[in-house]
Amino acid sequence: MSDPLELLRFLEAKKILVWGLGREGKATIDLLHRYLPGQPFAVADRRPGALEAAECTRLPVDRYEEAEALRRLPEFDLILKAPGIPTRHLALDGLAAKVHCQTGLFLRFAPCPVIGVTGTKGKSTTASLLAHICRSAGRKTFLVGNIGIPPFAVWGDLDPGSIVVCELSSYQLEFAQSSPQIALWTNLYPEHLDFHGSFAAYAQAKSAIARWQSAEDVLIYSADDRALADRLQKEKDAGAGRRIAYRGPADLSTIDFSRFQPLGQHNRKNAAAALLAAKVLGIEESAMQEAIDSFSPLPHRLEPAGMVQGILFYNDSISTVPESALVALAALPDVRTLIVGGQDRGLPLEGFARALANSPSLRTIVLLPETGSRLGDLLQRVDPPFTGTLRFAETVEAAVRIALVDTPEGTCCLFSPAAPSYNAFRNFEERGSHFMALIRRARRKIGTTAGTDVPAACLAERLGRQGFEP
Repeated sequence: MSDPLELLRFLEAKKILVWGLGREGKATIDLLHRYLPGQPFAVADRRPGALEAAECTRLPVDRYEEAEALRRLPEFDLILKAPGIPTRHLALDGLAAKVHCQTGLFLRFAPCPVIGVTGTKGKSTTASLLAHICRSAGRKTFLVGNIGIPPFAVWGDLDPGSIVVCELSSYQLEFAQSSPQIALWTNLYPEHLDFHGSFAAYAQAKSAIARWQSAEDVLIYSADDRALADRLQKEKDAGAGRRIAYRGPADLSTIDFSRFQPLGQHNRKNAAAALLAAKVLGIEESAMQEAIDSFSPLPHRLEPAGMVQGILFYNDSISTVPESALVALAALPDVRTLIVGGQDRGLPLEGFARALANSPSLRTIVLLPETGSRLGDLLQRVDPPFTGTLRFAETVEAAVRIALVDTPEGTCCLFSPAAPSYNAFRNFEERGSHFMALIRRARRKIGTTAGTDVPAACLAERLGRQGFEP
């Protein structure tokens, strides 16, 4: 914890470039304007429209398009880069030391305890649950970071008695030169390789959550994740924090998980990590139990989408890597149909194909562009091959129509794409909301034909022949 003025002392009298005018960039501008109103700074963005936005035009700041800003980088003392701007293709050379990120400065100068949560998957649920636990204990708690609220957006509300739970992506950690006092690391799978260039670079970015910890700090990490354990063996990434390994609810034998709503053992394991962090914070067990009992699952994470003609549909649009689809499959009973596929970022799919081929319940796999074509080929070539039905669909609408025909009543259809959404949607939230809307529409449409003796699969097939768009 630091004196809040230390951040301002660090920033003042420096020639600053705010590079990227998304949420974090705007929060940085607001902080500079509010606390250092007389200090000049410059802004840069690749989008000309962002430079003409009201929050920039009303301030006396220099505005540069990104290409011009790159030529001027040597002129600046401090470059505050937005998380989503890739730099691996740039020859930063000696300028890299000037590049910082909002997250790194927040971790360094926050005037209260910060608990950072990262992981390829599970970080949003873990961070949200931990914030819920802290609030259940009556603590003044802020949930920020990758969850959608920039850290600097809450700076003026913090005091030494506050607690900040910060969800941290690899983008936000890449240039961080500080680590949180309490760090949670849920898992480490190949992801965002198009941004980072390699799994090693991605893992190195993630490692910043522990790299800068002191001996007074704590790292809580999954004991069962081999890639994560290997990373923590690297001396330069290990940090000096005290380590607490976790495996799941068995680590907290006095907590009753019977009313915990999120589905799947992976979510119970995430809950164990959050509870261990709460113990480090000194939160009483009664507040932990209350939070476990009352926590609501986040959207698009094994979210029940509804029942259509006896078929239970689940929305797991958050699934952007194969590992997340596999834990979703394991969490649900009797999944007969899986809808899978999305943007192809070149992740290996051979192991995923083998796991799906060996699934005891799957009978139909509906394959969406782009990864669906590659996965479908692998499912036919693995040993032993997938013996069920492979269906190719160009759209999620078509995939739902197929699922209505192929999925037996009394069983489940899981939408868990195992790939990003950017080939067809803005983000996984839009993709998941679209799927939920399709199921609601199918319920209404098929519901109008209720009262007949037509079996559900035949009814769905008939609707499909009639041009039904769910």
